[in-house]
Amino acid sequence: MTPPPSLSEPARIVVVLAAIVIVLAGMKAATPILGPIIFSVFLAVIFGMLLHWFEKRGLSPRSALMLTLVIFFAIVAVFVVVIVGSFFQLLAELPGYQEELEGSVEMAGPLFSVIGIDPASLSFSDLIGSLTADVGGLLSGLWDLVTACLLILLTTLFLIFEAMGFSSKLRKIIGELRPGDIDRFTTLAQKNVDYLIIRTEINLIVGIATTVILVLAGVDFAIFWGFLAFLMGFIPYIGFWLALIPPVLIAWFSLGPVTALLILAGVSIVNLLAEYVMFPHLAGRGLALSPAVVFISLVFWGWILGGVGVLLAVPLTLAVQMACELFDETRWIGVLLGPSPGPEGGEGEK
Repeated sequence: MTPPPSLSEPARIVVVLAAIVIVLAGMKAATPILGPIIFSVFLAVIFGMLLHWFEKRGLSPRSALMLTLVIFFAIVAVFVVVIVGSFFQLLAELPGYQEELEGSVEMAGPLFSVIGIDPASLSFSDLIGSLTADVGGLLSGLWDLVTACLLILLTTLFLIFEAMGFSSKLRKIIGELRPGDIDRFTTLAQKNVDYLIIRTEINLIVGIATTVILVLAGVDFAIFWGFLAFLMGFIPYIGFWLALIPPVLIAWFSLGPVTALLILAGVSIVNLLAEYVMFPHLAGRGLALSPAVVFISLVFWGWILGGVGVLLAVPLTLAVQMACELFDETRWIGVLLGPSPGPEGGEGEK
């Protein structure tokens, strides 16, 4: 029997790209369920590494699992009691901030007139009224958020229970499909997991430092803003600065511009030290991704998966790069996602 003719290289590339488009279209259609599951996998990787760390310290698997679950539920309890409580307290005090903001706008009225802006058009009462008018839509969105959080919580718990045996299952599958690539897969997977752990550690340091600075300055809801800085730190380049805008504005209107600028300077110094001193030291040469790819991945994964995609854009892109480098047909995609070669042909550094 005559073997079927093999595809040419351009045809194979077109087939691969077509398959990628189909997969991404399916992911976008399944975003409401896929987004929380991907976020649960991300959390399970973090807590799975904590579980393995406890085992390396001599704890039995059962004890390590129990201690990991205690830490997980403690973090969830802190989130519910402190973070959610601060959020609703912020909503309750929003009218007071609105009055202070409108007073500041009124004082700056001549300046707005000079630059061609009518101060009367800056009606924050109308803006807040329009945001709160659709109570039904607000409650529906809140219920969707609670449902997604419950799905994330339950899925993460089941994945943590499976963490001890999942890595061995994955090695068995890769070993059967591509026996020669098991060591390469293990190395790539470890690199990506190391990035998640180091990124989480750096964000935790920045979040705690931000909270301490805001508490010392007397800014309301400092723990909430610190948690937001921790969470938004997973968004490269812009996430931390987006998280810093609300507390600086609150400090500006409640404590004065000098205090707000001091907070901005102090937290910015902490972030710069963490990102440009600690992170490169812990992560070696940094991300094995092109900076342009990192930025494009924020837009791309945000379009595919929404907010979860923006938060996990870098881990998802690293996972895609890892998968592409395992197969000859897609290895060129992994090369495109990687950094530019250095002057001597090596990989560029961050």
